[in-house]
Amino acid sequence: MLAPSHTKTISITQNQKVSRFILITSISLISFFPLNILLPSFPALSMEFNTPMVDIALSVSLFTLVFSFSQLITGPLSDKWGRKEVLLGCLTLSALGAIGCALAADYLSFLFFRAVQALGCGFFVLGHALVEDLFDEQDRARVRIYYMTLSGSFVALSPLLGSWLQNTFDWQGSFYMFSLVALGILTHARLILPSRKARSERAPTSVTRTLKAILGNRDFVRYWWIAALVFSCYFALISVTPLVFMDDLKLSEYQYALVLMVYGVAYVLGGVLASAVQKHISLTLQINLGLSLLGVAGLVLGLIVSNHAMTTITLIVPMLISALAVTLVRPAAISAAMLLFSNHAGTAASAGNTIMFITAAISSAALAHAGDQLLMMIAIGFIGCSLWGLLTNARVGH
Repeated sequence: MLAPSHTKTISITQNQKVSRFILITSISLISFFPLNILLPSFPALSMEFNTPMVDIALSVSLFTLVFSFSQLITGPLSDKWGRKEVLLGCLTLSALGAIGCALAADYLSFLFFRAVQALGCGFFVLGHALVEDLFDEQDRARVRIYYMTLSGSFVALSPLLGSWLQNTFDWQGSFYMFSLVALGILTHARLILPSRKARSERAPTSVTRTLKAILGNRDFVRYWWIAALVFSCYFALISVTPLVFMDDLKLSEYQYALVLMVYGVAYVLGGVLASAVQKHISLTLQINLGLSLLGVAGLVLGLIVSNHAMTTITLIVPMLISALAVTLVRPAAISAAMLLFSNHAGTAASAGNTIMFITAAISSAALAHAGDQLLMMIAIGFIGCSLWGLLTNARVGH
């Protein structure tokens, strides 16, 4: 059995911290392109490939499912071959997949290249591993909160950017932009990350043995399961917003982008709150606070749907509450889990993120077929995930 490690310390200058933080936030930035920035292009994709919007939404689930298994491979390979080598390879593959999507002549070709892009996007998981590698232990939780807070600004701006790309370059724009950002990250990573030979050598460990030890740690699984529950709620809500706001409520692409911008602002405010409370309350209490807010969001959404009070304004309220909940829970749960296996950060991040994204893919695929009961099912899901998460958190340490 591998022993969890808490002893890694790293001495770095302020300039190095800034450069490394830029790399990690860039990885967070590019992770919004395959979903958030593409959302305003759903109607155009539907017309381009003569495919119903529901099928376009299901392509998101396909991407997420392939990505889930990709990151399960990427993390252990980065532990074995080096973060830099694996990151550069994945960036190249994902960029080629994105270009293939933009050039696809039919829907099947588009799905194939989306799968290729998803395989390359396994490098998203390396953000958590790089936090473990590049920052001192006392800085890691704060760094995660900061870059997740910045990711909230990406949530806010990505729909507007997606609308601009859609109006300027058609649906292909987001894929070309993804490729350009990937090239920028590749260049930056080549400059600042050490090669495998420059890293301290340690005795090789079997990937299977490492995974078995990590997944055999009940508290590790419990923390990531909590993160998976809240992320599934976020992912399910985001993946169906084009159907709700553009199909049902007949919002334009620009109006829809403004709605998600408000949602993104709530994400930022949630990150600010998480950064503040992290100094004063325990991770356990922070997680419980966020999970309770998730349950409140579910109750509010359920009341709106059951009373037939669905409007853009009323639906924004539970969206804002859920955004606050997610930003409180995810960084706290992930930081607590990653601390248990910081010496095997790539494999640990892969195992945890795979739990999270498979759960999200399955839940969003199920919701895509919920029909008229879509929002009520999301409301019930919020309440159920809140209660399940609270119960799971109570079992940590037992």
